[in-house]
This record gives sequence, structure tokens and C-alpha cells, in this order.
Amino acid sequence: MKTSSMLRRFLRSETGVSAVEFAVIAPTLMLLLFGIIEFSLIMMVYNVMEGATAISSRLGKTGYAAPDLTRQQTIINAITARAGTLIDPLKLTVTSKFYKQFDQIGDPEPYIDSNSNGSYNTGEPYTDVNGNGHWDADMGASGYGSANDIVVYTISYPWPLSTPIISNLIGTGGVYNITTHAVVKNEPY
Repeated sequence: MKTSSMLRRFLRSETGVSAVEFAVIAPTLMLLLFGIIEFSLIMMVYNVMEGATAISSRLGKTGYAAPDLTRQQTIINAITARAGTLIDPLKLTVTSKFYKQFDQIGDPEPYIDSNSNGSYNTGEPYTDVNGNGHWDADMGASGYGSANDIVVYTISYPWPLSTPIISNLIGTGGVYNITTHAVVKNEPY
């Protein structure tokens, strides 16, 4: 009799329920909290890089290179100065392609589709717009171009994710690649 009344009292007791509920909800809550923090960090670095890319591409369009530095190193230094300590300049990747006209950006080099399959095949005649000796799916040439050329700057940075669970969820292997672009027309220098 005493045992059954203790059992009934134990089953009716509500003490400790909130601890059990918190134990069930806590992992999801923590994952959400860490996800918000991680996403905020990525967005902050993206914003800083976007601004640094825009300002640095404006520097690049003037053709300026600091004394004893290449044009590329001058641009990387400008990006690093604006990004501060958020990024490691050694991991920063700056690429650029130049075009003669805006409407050429992202377009393939013109070719004659001899077999009418809708894509370029080796041996089909083409116009080597960028002068590199082979057909390209993008007619831009690597580099910063010269006066009045259109230049597309692409700046990438591998941002290390701090939370292993989140990196496993989005499947990036612990790194999220942040990429920004800027398109400018070189000044007539």
C-alpha cells in the first residue's frame, strides 16, 4: 500500500519537468544560436570584402602601382588595409579579366558551329578574341588590361567556420568561400 501511494505521488509530481524540457530543447537552441553567430560573421566579412573590393577596383582602374610593388600587390594591399584583421592576406585570392566592351563579359569566343550541336568542339573555327591561342568559354583575358578596358575583379577568401556541426550541415569541409566581384572601366591613362 505504501509503495503504490509513493508511486502515484511520483507520477503526479511536476518538479523537474522544466529541466527535462530544457534538456530536450537545448541542443536545437544551441545549434540555432551558433548558426546565427556563424552566419553573422560570414555576412560581416562579406560586407567588408565587398566594400574593399569596390574601393580597390577603383584604385586598379587608374593603373596606379605603388613604388616597388606590382599592380596586383598594390590592389591586395588596399584590400587588406580596408579589411583590417578580419582576413589573412596570405589566403586572399585576387583574379581579374579584362574585356574591350561590357557586352563581352561572360560570353564565349565566337565560333562556327560546323556540326550544329550547339557547342564548341575541338577543330571548329573560332575567333581568338583574347589572343591566348585556344577557344575559351569566356572571351576575357587575364590581367588588368590597359586604358579604356573593362576589368572584372574577383576576390575570394576561404573563411574558416568555427562550428564543426554547422560546417557538416552545409557540407563545406569547414571552409566557406566568400567571393566578391567588381566591374570597372579603366581610365584613359
